[in-house]
Amino acid sequence: MLNYESVKIDESGEPLVDLQQYSFILEPAYFKQGLSRDPDMFLRKSVADKLSEIQRHLSPFRFKIWDGFRPREVQHAIYEKFLGELKKKHPEWDAERLEKETGVFVTNAKNPQRIPPHATGGAVDLTLAYFDGKELDMGTGFDYFGPEAASLYFENNKKNLTVRKNRKMLREAMQAGGFSIDKEEWWHFDFGNQKWALALNKQNAFYGEIRDNE
Repeated sequence: MLNYESVKIDESGEPLVDLQQYSFILEPAYFKQGLSRDPDMFLRKSVADKLSEIQRHLSPFRFKIWDGFRPREVQHAIYEKFLGELKKKHPEWDAERLEKETGVFVTNAKNPQRIPPHATGGAVDLTLAYFDGKELDMGTGFDYFGPEAASLYFENNKKNLTVRKNRKMLREAMQAGGFSIDKEEWWHFDFGNQKWALALNKQNAFYGEIRDNE
């Protein structure tokens, strides 16, 4: 099976846009956790525009966005945090096992051969919420790193009809809008980057890594 880093990138040069320009609910998760110094959130312009259009069709619900563009230093902080949590939870695991299990959910930012999807501005972490900000029940919270976070977990296990319906509504709306889903994380979606291209059998990606946000 191919890894997504094997996909060729024809960089479009499309800029990032500040998500405050849109009508999303913004909740910068990693800033609140102290893992990022920047409370502002950005995505490539086409990604933000697509989300705005999808949201229009999902009324009365709105997108609550936890994360968009993420530089490597923030990616590394998240990786180290989760690695440390797993190490405490499973002291019997050796370093190789810890790195493998961490990598299921969080890309190692120190791997120069792999561009973290969020570093392209083409990945987004989100959910659906009512206009007052109350989230729909999706079965787990954001960044819940366990089997229940898998996109189809509740479908495959025939559990909790409400969660199944909510996840399906989100998943199908995003897919109809051109995004690819993440099998391990119900909240993560990609567009235009290598992960998206591989998932949807596209010949090339058109979003590569953004080295800064200026």
